[in-house]
Order: sequence, then C-alpha cells, then structure tokens
Amino acid sequence: MMRNLKTNLACLCLALPLLCCAATFGQPPAQTPSPDTGSPVLETNPAVRAALELPRKTPAEHFQAILWLIDLGRPQLAKPILEELTKLQLTDEQRASLVAEFGSRSMLQLARTAELAPAGATFADACMAAADAAANDPQRIAALIAQLTDPSPEVRQIARADLAATGQAGATATLESLATATNSNDRAMLLPAAAHMDPLVIGPLLAMLDSGDAALRTDAAALLNRLRVPQAVPFLQASTASAERALTTAIETYQQGPPPFAADEANRITLWHWDDATKKLTAAHHPAEEARTIWLARLAGELARLRPENRDYRRHLLVLGLETDRLFPATRRSPAIGRLASADPQLLNDVLADALEADYARAAVAAIEALGSRGDAQVLFMADAQPSPLANALGHANRRVRFAAVRAIMILDPTSPYPGSSRLPEALAWFAGSEGERRVLVAMPTNVASTNVAGMLAAHDLDAQPTNRGRDAVDLAREMADLEIILLDMNILVPDVRQVLYELRTSPTTAEIPVALLAPEGRLEAAHRLAAEHDRVVAVARPHSPEVLARVVDALTSMAGRDVATAEERAAQADQARNWLGKLSSGSRSFYTIRHTAPLDAGEPRRDAVAPDALPAP
Repeated sequence: MMRNLKTNLACLCLALPLLCCAATFGQPPAQTPSPDTGSPVLETNPAVRAALELPRKTPAEHFQAILWLIDLGRPQLAKPILEELTKLQLTDEQRASLVAEFGSRSMLQLARTAELAPAGATFADACMAAADAAANDPQRIAALIAQLTDPSPEVRQIARADLAATGQAGATATLESLATATNSNDRAMLLPAAAHMDPLVIGPLLAMLDSGDAALRTDAAALLNRLRVPQAVPFLQASTASAERALTTAIETYQQGPPPFAADEANRITLWHWDDATKKLTAAHHPAEEARTIWLARLAGELARLRPENRDYRRHLLVLGLETDRLFPATRRSPAIGRLASADPQLLNDVLADALEADYARAAVAAIEALGSRGDAQVLFMADAQPSPLANALGHANRRVRFAAVRAIMILDPTSPYPGSSRLPEALAWFAGSEGERRVLVAMPTNVASTNVAGMLAAHDLDAQPTNRGRDAVDLAREMADLEIILLDMNILVPDVRQVLYELRTSPTTAEIPVALLAPEGRLEAAHRLAAEHDRVVAVARPHSPEVLARVVDALTSMAGRDVATAEERAAQADQARNWLGKLSSGSRSFYTIRHTAPLDAGEPRRDAVAPDALPAP
C-alpha cells in the first residue's frame, strides 16, 4: 500500500518507545559517521536512531528503514542499508511484493533521491519492472477475467479493479474474451468490466466494429455509444441517409483539421485491428499523418459500402485504399488492388489526378503502374488537349512518383507528340545525373563559412557543395539528383533567404528536400517563423562544431521520412534513365528534344544498384 510521510512518521513514533527501551537495556546507541572525520559519532535524533536500529531481516524491513531515513532528511545514512538490500539478490516476486506493499510512489521517491544515486534508481526500476511483469502475466489476467463472471458481486468488483490496474493488456484480453464468450450472461458481465477500462478499450472497440460477427458488432457499438466516443458516431447511425451525412462530415473534418486521435510525444498514433479468424486484437503505431490517412480510408470504405453506386465514393476509396494498402502485411491488404485491375482508363486517370492533388505518393505510383500496364498510349491524350495526369506526374514533388511516370510513358512508347511530352526528356536527364552519392548543399554568406561547414560534413560521408549566393543555391539544388539535405543560412543574399526557400519549395526536384535554416546570433526567432511557413524545414543556430552539425544532420534525415529514396535506389534509377535516353536518342521518336547533360553510354550498372524492376514502392 502507499506510504506517505505522515504515515511513515506515525509508524515510527509508535515504534520509537520500544526501540528506545531496547537501547536503554543494553543495546549500544546508533552511531553515524562524522561528516568531517568519518569517525563514528553518537546519533542524537531519536527518530533517526529508531530508523537505524529497526530490525532488518526481510526486504520489506530494509526498504522501510530506507524510506524513514529519506523522510527524516537523512538519506545519506540509508546508503549502507540500500547496499545490504541489493546484496539480498531478490527474486522478481520479492521485488513485485515491495511495490505492492509500499506503492509506486515510494519507488519513485527512492529513484529521485540524489544521495542514493545511481543504486536507488536502479533498484527502484528493477522493482517496477518486476511489478509490471507480474501485473501483465497472461495467467493472472486470465484468472481475473474468469472472476468477472463469478456469482459473487464482491468477487466481480475486486476482479474489475485488479484488471483495470493491469492497463492495456487487461483491456485487450477482456475484449477478446467478450468475442469468444458464447453465454449471453457472461457477455453481460464482461461488458461493465470493459467499460470500466475506458479509455483503453476505445481503439480496440472501434476496430471490432469491422467484425463479421453481428453479436460482437452490437456489443462493441453499445459500449462505444455508452462511452460517447466521437470517432464512432459515423458508424452508429440508424439510417443510411444519416450515416452518409455523418461519414462525409467526418471525412471533411479529418481532411482539414487535426488527426482523428491524439498523438503521443513522438507524434505517433496507435491504431487497432481486429481479426475475425483468430479473435485477436493487434495494435500498430503510425506517424500522425499516416494514421489520419488510414482512418480516412476506413471512413471512405464505409461510405462506399453504403452507396456502392456512387462513382465519386468509389474513386475516393480507391485513392485512399491504394495509399494505405502497402502499409500493412499482405493478409490485411484492402480490395483496392483488385478494384484497380478492373478500373476503366478514365477512372484510373481520375484516381491519379486525385492522388497527385492530395500528395498521396503511394496511390499515385499504383495508379501510374496500372496505366502503364494497360499498354494504351491514348491515356496521354485528354479531350481538352491539356496534359494528362500521367504527364503531370513527371513534375510531381515525389521522386518515386516522377520515376514511375517516366517508366510508364517509356512502356507506353507513344508514337506522336502529346501534351506535356517535353517533360519526359527533362526528367530523364535529371535522373541520369545521379551518381548514387549522398549530397548536401551548403549556402552561407561567405565562401569560407560554407566551405568550413562542407568540410565538417565530410566526416559523415556526405559530399557537400558550398556556395555563397542564393541564386546559385537554387540552380545547383535543382540539378543535384542526389541531394538529400540543404543547409541555408538566414543571411544568404541575391536573392534573400525567403525567396530562395520559396523557389526551392516550388521546384519539383527540391520540394521535399529537408532544409535547415542556419540562424546567426539574433535571428533564430525569425528563422523559426520562416520555418513554420513550410514543410520539412527547421530553424537552428549556426553550427560551430562537428557534434552540433551531426545533430542537425540527424534531425533532417529523420524529417525526410521512411519513404525517401536510398542512394542505391537513385543509382539504379540513373542507370535505367541513361538506357532510356539512349533509346530516345536513336531518333525513332523525333518529337523529343534530348538534353545531353548525362552520358548516354552508361556502361555496366553499378554493383550497388538495385534492379529497376525491384525498386521499392513508396
């Protein structure tokens, strides 16, 4: 149980007369080392003496003495007792028992006592870990769940409280037991226990709404309604019309506003999945924006299920389904790929256009690959004579989208000019310029400053290109096919930093490259304001040491995300682009104007290159 200062001192006062009597009848008085000489001196504080003279035969008696000395403001005297306690070689069961008796607050008190560091924190952490393992023991949880259906109300109440204390493990196990319960009375007793574990049951319950078990869906819906979960509202409507309104409203809200669930300190959201075959719940952690898209796909799926005749709903589901499909294992793939195979060219073009507009790179790549596989070059010609979505994809900010578009058009191999055809050789020349290196652009007001930073970057196997003019920074960045990071000083000129950043963000080849704004003294606040106006931009003070610069590089690398193309992938793209440029240079498609900025006789592919057909999807 919990022991606070008042309780500890009260117990100590009760024990004090007995301990003092023991000292009077022959026990030597407690002694403590002198802070000056280290030699023993007589301890005059009776409470401290009582704590020191407390019999210590069990781990609990050791721990109690330590707590009393901490409470009395003499933690340094507890160090020998803590050493005795650590030498007892406690089992996990004994450690968990200490947490059960004294409470987690006492463990926290021990861990935070500086005079007992680091041994105190180590001991407290081990005890808390043992207690957590004991609380989440599957056999113990199963026993508690069995008690939830006990005839005795008292047994059920105690089991509910103990189960709630186990946290997420208990909540998940309770809901899985609800799914397998065949007795209606048992289900009725499990439901209140699940409700008692709000909010831990909310995510799993939302996942269980996808179950094919009508009884389970009814129970999950009833609990969500009882708990007033706003994310469940679109799924709980009584009529098709009201459900359609609720779903469309939710989709609009989540597209424009915050994510559907609160993110943790790492900006990640936990989403749950229910498997009808195994009757099990599983959780996955996603970046907040990725979780938003997954939830939107689920809402769109429900909307398309309600109104299967609505082409717009089907298209929206197809886009979101393709975007999220590759985030899951094959056993959890949506039917989106199957629907894509049967889609007509117009629907594919619409899906691609929507994906490009929403910056759904995975969906765009999937739609592009589907268009290329049809072998019909007519998809490049629109009725309004405007560039097709496939031609527009050549100018998208995502590298993999652009390369997928290049590949598809080369497969389609149109025999006549089409709107936007000039973009293909430009894109090929850019991809062919890659050497599979890790490149950085450093733009600072002086050549000396940019060269110094470039030199420090070499220690991280980064090939840095220094410059001292804003115009050169933009031009160089646009041509660097291996560019991974941009370091841009706030005092860069011709043009100024705001214009340089704007041009970098509006160019397809640099729009997604992470940028660090390097702020001199007095300009960091302005740098933060400018960084807030753009994606993938951070503001930092000018780095003056390799260690600080290393932290900046790590932050920018993390910002690039897991979908960034690797150096090996870029090398493979370059080899393939050179081969395609060679094909176009043969003259069979004279309407293409080739810009010879990369060698066409690429020779043997790099050994570290990935085969183009094996390039990973985003």
